[in-house]
Amino acid sequence: MVSIEEIASSRARLKIANLLSSRPATLSELSVLADMSVQGVLKHLKKLSEEGILEEEKMRGGKYLKQRKLYFIESRKIADYSEGELLVATIGRSAKEPPMKVKDAYEELDWLSQDIVIMGRRARELSKRMRRVLEEIIADEARIGALIDGLALSPEEKQIAYLIFAEDTPEHARAILKEHYGCRDPEAAMKAVAARVRMGQA
Repeated sequence: MVSIEEIASSRARLKIANLLSSRPATLSELSVLADMSVQGVLKHLKKLSEEGILEEEKMRGGKYLKQRKLYFIESRKIADYSEGELLVATIGRSAKEPPMKVKDAYEELDWLSQDIVIMGRRARELSKRMRRVLEEIIADEARIGALIDGLALSPEEKQIAYLIFAEDTPEHARAILKEHYGCRDPEAAMKAVAARVRMGQA
């Protein structure tokens, strides 16, 4: 079964899969979307085909359009709302419905398309917020490391300090010290190191 990790291993492939699970597209469209040559797009399409999710069909020329080969993904829905270095994507089974007849198809299509645009904007805004939060976390973690490195502690005391200040809970830090570092009395070790940090042993 295809996984989002396999698709998202390439951001270009993720963009392509996101579009193709929304609607059929031509090779030239995908080339512009992914900002790469047609040959590059074909490599990604080959990968999606190997994963068993890519489909294609020839659209015959008609009154308005020329004959084109269309690519699409029908069995899965790939959603990509990544922001910068933050990867926000998911994959699920496509909830394909049987053909429908409604009284006013245009009105419903218009409403659905507007709803998708609004929800997409919300998802992108949440991704931006998440990116900012993660950047703050990264900065705080770096500051923790710099502060601990600036203390006059032995290597083992610094490792204990990292666990005190970087783990979610004291209980988790104690469990790690006991299970992975062979510490017989994690509570005493953490108290001793915390006391040295409080005294400003720098």
